[in-house]
Amino acid sequence: MAAKQQLLEQLVDIAEPAYQLSWQIAPGVYMLLTLALIALAYGGWKLYQRWRYLAAKRQAIVLLNQLQPGTASQINQLLKRVVQHYAPAHPVLTASTAQWHNFLQQQLPAKALPPLSSLLYQAGPEPEQNQQFYQFAKSWLQQLRPATLATSQSQLLPSEVADV
Repeated sequence: MAAKQQLLEQLVDIAEPAYQLSWQIAPGVYMLLTLALIALAYGGWKLYQRWRYLAAKRQAIVLLNQLQPGTASQINQLLKRVVQHYAPAHPVLTASTAQWHNFLQQQLPAKALPPLSSLLYQAGPEPEQNQQFYQFAKSWLQQLRPATLATSQSQLLPSEVADV
């Protein structure tokens, strides 16, 4: 009996482990949460960058809405500014009016584009043509995919580029 008593006295010094609560999370879960938070932050950063990249398009739509439909030269300048912002080395920026007209018509073939030479360079273009150009520009800006401008640099035929 003395031996048992002695053994029981030795057990008194042993401390019980901390009681685990049901809400405690395993260390691996902390790593997964950290990775998920990093992925979420990266996705948010990429969305913010895209939002800033498309700011020129949004601003152009606002400026177009402020313009009167009869100001064909200002609408034309606005469209060229958008192309220059997204593709600064695009050959259509230095192309002739006919090539610029063809480029715009290729971008949005379903909508009719009035002849730009008569709109931009004649004294009194028809108000109907001005309105048509305004509506075309509005549709073109709304449907614009800036990434396609960079890939559409090769849409000009080599003979057209040589004329420039």
